[in-house]
Amino acid sequence: TDGATINWNAETQDVCKVTLGGNRAVAAPTNGTTGQFISILVIQDGTGSRTLTWNAVYEFKDDTAPTLTTTASKGDVFVFRYNGSKWLEMGRNTNLTLS
Repeated sequence: TDGATINWNAETQDVCKVTLGGNRAVAAPTNGTTGQFISILVIQDGTGSRTLTWNAVYEFKDDTAPTLTTTASKGDVFVFRYNGSKWLEMGRNTNLTLS
């Protein structure tokens, strides 16, 4: 659910999506299990240029969080695997046309 902080229950929402209505932060997922894969589709609303801050539990290539696509109504997909303490990025697909 969109909000200032986006909460994510990995047990019930291993595949999810959110449309950003403003600049947001993604909290650490709860209830993850070692070896689990999760994915999130992050969609820009009709305004676009929304930013996303990731909790430190997410680990990205070169320790650098991604810059989201800023085009209104476009999306980015991120896939993570849990190693028991960190959610390691396994892949991303950006600048997706969703309609």
